[in-house]
Parts: sequence; structure tokens; C-alpha cells
Amino acid sequence: MAPIQVTLNAKDIADARRDARALRATVARRRLNTKVEVDADTLKSILKVVDAVSAQVPRGGIATGRARAAQPTVAADEISPQEAAAILGMSRPSVMRLIANGQLHPRKVLSHNKLSRAEVETYQIEQSRRQREALSHLVTLTEDYDF
Repeated sequence: MAPIQVTLNAKDIADARRDARALRATVARRRLNTKVEVDADTLKSILKVVDAVSAQVPRGGIATGRARAAQPTVAADEISPQEAAAILGMSRPSVMRLIANGQLHPRKVLSHNKLSRAEVETYQIEQSRRQREALSHLVTLTEDYDF
């Protein structure tokens, strides 16, 4: 069987990344056994990139001869859990708990988790807003009950 040649440009890759992030966010809000509908264009753009990457690596997973394994890349806007912990002012295990609870959505690069800086900053803003609301509610309660 002849190998399939798939060519990708930067727009194809950017579209697939955007679609994959949106799909990842949708799936993260669902239970494990829930079906998620994906429109054909989204699936095509993601599968095009998957096909191109899988065509570069033979079935054994080890690149031989001219075919080289694609090196995983980390986008400039992606950070490690340690960096996310510094931004959020918490420990790395606490960030890993947020990931396990589905509050943050990492992308695996080899065996490492990478988080979107924008998602971490959005989470921080939301948590700050919740803290302010809770403190405001507490102030109202103390004023009402004259503590």
C-alpha cells in the first residue's frame, strides 16, 4: 500500500488546534460515557493533522530511514503546571488537583502536561471574583447580625 501524502500549512494546523481546544473544552464538561456531536468540518480539520502526523511515524512508533518522528512542540502561550502554580499562588500539587477535577484542561506533550496561559489567567480572575463576592457576602452578614 502506498503511503498517503498529506500536506499541511500553518492555517490548517491553527484551525485544527482551535477545533481541538473547543472539542476538549466540550468533552471536559461531559461525563465519560456521554456522546458528543462534532460537525464534519471540525472532524476533517483535526483528522487531517492527525493523518499527517501519523504518516510521519511508522507503526512501531520509531522513525526509520528518511521518515522522522514529528517533534512535539509547545506553543508560546502554554505553560507548565509549576508556572501555573506560581501564577495562581498555589502549590504544583494543587494545580494537579485542579487538572484531575477538570477545572483546568492540559495538553500532553510527551509525558508532560502543558496548560494554556489564557485558561490559567481566566481561572485566576474567576477565583478572585468569587473570593470578592464571598467577602462581600460575609461583610453583609456581619453588618446584619452586628458582629
